[in-house]
Amino acid sequence: MGWAEAETDRASLPDARLKRRLSRVLEQLSAQPTESIPAASGTWADTKAAYRLFDNDRVDAVDILDGHSRATLRRIAGEPVVLLVQDTTFLSDIRDLRGRGVGTLRLTKRAESLLHPSVAFSESRVNLGVLGHHFWQRPTERAGRRRAVCPLEEKESYRWLLGYDMACALQALNPDTLVVNVADREGDIYEWLLAGEFDERVSDRAGYLIRAQHDRRVAQSANRSLWETLAQAPVLGQTRISITQRPGRRARVATLNVRSR
Repeated sequence: MGWAEAETDRASLPDARLKRRLSRVLEQLSAQPTESIPAASGTWADTKAAYRLFDNDRVDAVDILDGHSRATLRRIAGEPVVLLVQDTTFLSDIRDLRGRGVGTLRLTKRAESLLHPSVAFSESRVNLGVLGHHFWQRPTERAGRRRAVCPLEEKESYRWLLGYDMACALQALNPDTLVVNVADREGDIYEWLLAGEFDERVSDRAGYLIRAQHDRRVAQSANRSLWETLAQAPVLGQTRISITQRPGRRARVATLNVRSR
């Protein structure tokens, strides 16, 4: 059994032929991940078969990911530490409504979807697989000021809490594995800090590492902010990173101090 067959073996697809086709498509796309579907498929027959799979009303993203997620869970069970990283990516489909070569003006139609996956990594930076995802489209009408009064469950930021719930469920399934959920600045929401508050009576709370966006107060007794507290922490080491040039910003090498509290 090849790796693609192993990944799709327990997928909940309604037809064995669909499972075989999914396995073949995975092998073809993984061999040339930067190519288009026709280029990676190689033949016109395989190209049509791939598009038929994606256009099949009996197959959705959850079905396609199901077998892989189960295989990911098996790999996670053998790891002492697992980083469950979540983030949002934008999938944009921009099409010209007028042909090229008719001047500088272009009329385009833009369709945008958002994908928020949770990807598991080992301590040694091995990608263990995608554990789950959320997929949605923004409404055409902007939320505007209504965002401030909307329930949390109706906001896009709620996906971060769902991702943390997934990490906690993973921790409960693997008590011998340390599960740490990782998020970018968008994940710095107060509700997450409440959900992840340490309680020695609760054993299934996953750890979390969030890139801070807000200068929160870290201890009411000391009345100190996050930035102030870290600025007073000892420097554990330094690292250097190259910053690329952007409009209004020159290229440079920055030195970062590493602190911990």
